[in-house]
Amino acid sequence: MAGPVVLRRMNEARALECLASTGAMSRADLARALNMTRSTSSSIVATLLDAGRVQEIEEQAGRRENRTGRPSIRLRLNPDHAHYLGADIGASFLRLSAVDYMGRSRYLREERVHDRPADPETVVARIGEMVEDYLATLKDPGIVVGVNVAVPGIVDLAGNILRAPPIGWAGVPFRNMLQARLGSLPVRRLVNDANAFALSARALQRQDDALGDAVFLLLDDGIGGCIMTGGRILEGSSGIAGEIGHMPIGDTGFCNVPPVDGSLESYVARPAVLARYRALGGVAEHLSDYLDALDTGEPVARQVLMDWSWYLARGLAIVTTLLNPETVVIGGRVSTLFARGADHVTDALSRNLLEQTPVPRLILSGVGPEGVALGAAMLLHEMDFAEDSPP
Repeated sequence: MAGPVVLRRMNEARALECLASTGAMSRADLARALNMTRSTSSSIVATLLDAGRVQEIEEQAGRRENRTGRPSIRLRLNPDHAHYLGADIGASFLRLSAVDYMGRSRYLREERVHDRPADPETVVARIGEMVEDYLATLKDPGIVVGVNVAVPGIVDLAGNILRAPPIGWAGVPFRNMLQARLGSLPVRRLVNDANAFALSARALQRQDDALGDAVFLLLDDGIGGCIMTGGRILEGSSGIAGEIGHMPIGDTGFCNVPPVDGSLESYVARPAVLARYRALGGVAEHLSDYLDALDTGEPVARQVLMDWSWYLARGLAIVTTLLNPETVVIGGRVSTLFARGADHVTDALSRNLLEQTPVPRLILSGVGPEGVALGAAMLLHEMDFAEDSPP
């Protein structure tokens, strides 16, 4: 049986979660939401106010314009009680984001990477400089809890980058390297970029309950996947669940992506799109060149879209058969092909499934390029809240 200290901590965590989901509420509304007496709720609120986690705010003028008397006082999370950083390492960029205690975006910075692939030591130094520049903008740098780092590849729970083809790294102890650079500021976790994208996409569409049980696909230089169930990311026994891009769906693919021949990535990632277009006689240096040709109705470009849609659907059919998701959320730079060929993908997916298997809802994410960095920071925010909740 839980003792009084544990019960109190549980009630404090419930109060924080309630305020996080509603934004602001009166003391009476909070007590009702927690199913507590006013006196018990007031004691919990007093503790959270003293700790600086919660603050009092006056009701907005628009809410009280038809009322007389003193304005009512509402409670909300104190946004500057803590800040959480998220870094995103890409093939051509580095991004750093910050979210506050309310989970709101407070900062975003991007730097381009001109020497590709950049070596780990250079990236560590540049991220360190970006973090220091952000800390210098704060009155109290001590509110920063730590930093998570998103990587386009496979990472383990110890913070090592096992394999990240888009940036050309393998076997890099990146967490330890960055921790040595940042000193006392904790580097909490390395996270796959698709998992970070999923958190950002879910936050953007918070009202969509179906996203608590969904598969998220990040289509870029590589293909990343995230499986979310019950609102939580399924990471697997060693933290690498969701590597959907490495599923073999054919023989050789449109481009070479070792070591798995015919992987989903070799058919639908950005290099595969360009390789297929060039193989059919098209001329394109960048994805934007191909998209321009596609938008003008060029037959070769249209054929590439049809091929791409078919193989994406093959991959989605495997995922659907195994996981039976209600929703699949698609994002990343290459997702613009899905925006142009959604009907082709849905039709091909239906033809690759048993008649009795429900076709999941396929939606295009509205998350922008900053989404992965923000998602990494959001994960740290969730980790911090989870640590406040007793088992």
